[in-house]
Amino acid sequence: MNPGNQILNIRKEQQLTQEEFGRLFHVTRQTVSNRENEKSYPDLQVLVDMSNRFEISLDILLKEYSRMVRAIDKERILGTVKHEKSIIDFFTGVGTGLITSCLFSPNSTIRTVVIFVGLLMIGIGWYKKSRCDKKVFEYMEEHDKAEF
Repeated sequence: MNPGNQILNIRKEQQLTQEEFGRLFHVTRQTVSNRENEKSYPDLQVLVDMSNRFEISLDILLKEYSRMVRAIDKERILGTVKHEKSIIDFFTGVGTGLITSCLFSPNSTIRTVVIFVGLLMIGIGWYKKSRCDKKVFEYMEEHDKAEF
């Protein structure tokens, strides 16, 4: 049984409207409808809450439907990548800003140190980017193998 039908069955067994069911999990009636029609999936925390509230095994909610598991996994990876990207942007942006600010300052020891720090920050940003890219490629390879 797909997760949309499972959510629908749980809701009907509990004799709840979509609006009432949505209130339990802090979502709108439309969100419940989208989940029942498989236009979207609940996040993992909502599934855990459903499992606890209605005493249903997570195996029933997750294991039987691999597409939802892949979607949740993909969202988790994308969240990690988004977080990493903000850190990378910080390091490279600050490093570039430091170096740029030194373009018009007179030669001094402080200028040299600031340029060095700027280059170091850009290097850290590039290093973190290469690590993040590696994680993405590993995920993509793993995902491709799982589909075949």
